[in-house]
Amino acid sequence: MVKHRVLLMTEQFFTYTDRYVKFTQPDKDLLLAALGSKHLEAKTELVSYDKPVDELYFILKGCLRKYFVKEGQQITVYIATPNSFIAAFDSFMTGTNSQEIIECLEPCELLVLKKADLEHLYCQIPLMNEFIRKVLELTLIQIQQTLTMYILDNPEERYVKLLSQNPDILQRVPQHMLATYLGITPTSLSRIRKRIITKP
Repeated sequence: MVKHRVLLMTEQFFTYTDRYVKFTQPDKDLLLAALGSKHLEAKTELVSYDKPVDELYFILKGCLRKYFVKEGQQITVYIATPNSFIAAFDSFMTGTNSQEIIECLEPCELLVLKKADLEHLYCQIPLMNEFIRKVLELTLIQIQQTLTMYILDNPEERYVKLLSQNPDILQRVPQHMLATYLGITPTSLSRIRKRIITKP
């Protein structure tokens, strides 16, 4: 049973990597040897504020959010679902303490790659540099898209875009967290949802 579960996890991970690079079987064996795993309950902090981060995570199952705390208010800036990477990237790359918090919104299963192991893999697997570059490129694109959304779209347009692109998030993320992600109050979000539902 355990072996079967591990096989499913690795198949899911390499189905993802195959989109960007084609690791050889020896490459995959080296990568698997470096990967760890975590099984976390909902409401668990994966990354804590003001702590250094040396781990990169691939989401197999569950939903997580990144948020900042400003003047006592939690502001959600990113929501992550399966088959994507998540980390406090600035802390991971620079070694500084994290200014953000990453929290599990659901029970989560993650693959874990430590920074020291990643550095070794760069030397052992020629394609590893290209793969991580692709991961970081996707992260930068997501950041740019989020910034563009905040600057160009009004709150209702942001909600409609989220409804179109990531409808499952609306069911998985509590409304008060979703509201801060959209840059509005929960009351405003409730009004927007009612308007959209009642539109002919």
